[in-house]
Amino acid sequence: MNDYPAASRAPVLMVVHAHPDDESSQTGGTLACYAAAGWRTVLVTCTDGSQGDGGDGVKPGQLGHRPRQVAAQRLGELATAASILGICDLVTLGYPDSGVAGEDDPPLSTEAFSRRPLAPMALRLAEVLRAYRPDVLITYPPNGLSGHPDHIRTHDLVHSALAIAGVAGDEAPAAVPQLYYIALSRSRLASLATQARAELGPEAWLPPESMAIDDAQITTAVDITNYWNVKLAALGAHASQSDAAALLALFTAASRCDGARWFEEYVRVDPPNRRETGFRATSQ
Repeated sequence: MNDYPAASRAPVLMVVHAHPDDESSQTGGTLACYAAAGWRTVLVTCTDGSQGDGGDGVKPGQLGHRPRQVAAQRLGELATAASILGICDLVTLGYPDSGVAGEDDPPLSTEAFSRRPLAPMALRLAEVLRAYRPDVLITYPPNGLSGHPDHIRTHDLVHSALAIAGVAGDEAPAAVPQLYYIALSRSRLASLATQARAELGPEAWLPPESMAIDDAQITTAVDITNYWNVKLAALGAHASQSDAAALLALFTAASRCDGARWFEEYVRVDPPNRRETGFRATSQ
């Protein structure tokens, strides 16, 4: 799974996520769309997901939560989701999931992904970047989109690895990937809210408004309408996780609205660009 084959001539789309299930909920349609278009899609997942839900919904810190078993289950779910999305290469870095600490929880272990020294991890990710030489690279914005410490660490890790790999400046310009941040516009969130509440009622769970950004900041919207059901199927593969189940219920309810089109949104970072409807390959 982590053997890096020689790069093909097909354009390469690489997405770097923090946890198993992030790939499906946030970029699943994009990955499926570009895989179907003949791109080589590479998913890098940084943590083992061990601080997710255990059997019967047992939460971290509760009696019966076994992180190793959770990690093994989530790795299997990740492999299933990757297959559904048509992902060509799955790279699992396997760092310990940081989880979300409560006010009364003890400090995070220094082994947790969000607390580990950045440099050794960046060297490892730089190796992956050199192996695949992505045309397009997608990860989280500086705030991690959701504020989760592992998402923020993933953002920092990608930037550090880019600098080490040399793909950010000291190789030929053609080797510089187009860098994008995952995003959600205010209008898209409002549309999702309207659709979900029509099906689930006014108390339907929705992503927090703090995740959304002004529409004017969005540079890239990928139309995933034809791959919406693929995205839902991949998200459904993460059946052990209550967060994934909540999102699946939300998306499924919203999709019952006739005529809806579905998009995944991004902000192009490097090099900056005007608005676009998708990614284009660079010659490498």
